[in-house]
Amino acid sequence: MENAVEALKIAGSVLLFVMALSVSIVAFGQARQTSDVILDYRDRETEYINGDYYYEATGLERTVSFETIIPSIFRAYSEQYKIVFEGLTEPIYTYKNARNEKEDRYIIDLDYDANIINSNDRAQGYTTFLNAIIYGIKEERFSTWYETPSKEVILPAQSLYDRLKGKQIKEYLGVYYPSETADENDTTTIDTNTTQDEVPESNKQEKRIITYKIT
Repeated sequence: MENAVEALKIAGSVLLFVMALSVSIVAFGQARQTSDVILDYRDRETEYINGDYYYEATGLERTVSFETIIPSIFRAYSEQYKIVFEGLTEPIYTYKNARNEKEDRYIIDLDYDANIINSNDRAQGYTTFLNAIIYGIKEERFSTWYETPSKEVILPAQSLYDRLKGKQIKEYLGVYYPSETADENDTTTIDTNTTQDEVPESNKQEKRIITYKIT
């Protein structure tokens, strides 16, 4: 009789263990699903710019406001993608070099802008440079860094923000293959359907590009 009681106790313990294990497995499964949802929940800008999703989204377009694309502009240098503005009547800035040659710029691109931005303090140099371009804010450091005889950044009469606020802008995503030089005129833009064999060896490194068309 005592053996039967002990056997029932052991069976009950095993049953309780199995039930606890089942509950734990279900709980861990739910926790994983919740964490996956949280990790995948990103703002719209991140989905369009960061990681592999950018390449999946290539060829798509959306309508955005200028307030929406400001974070994209401030991430352009750190994430090393290129932003092109089309449809502007004035450039986002004009660059004048030591030879007094001027170039109107409609593009934000680290390959080009790195030669202009203050090299002693890159982070602050980026911020000062972009604040001037976007908002027309000329901090004290702006004059020190970007209004010199060797290089001068000339801002338009009206800031980019004032020109584009309230407007609907078309955003197009894509990739391009920069050539070995940093000159944007040598950049070769290639459709993503082009086979790798058709792309020159020097142009096979993809870079992301966002084009904003203002109508």
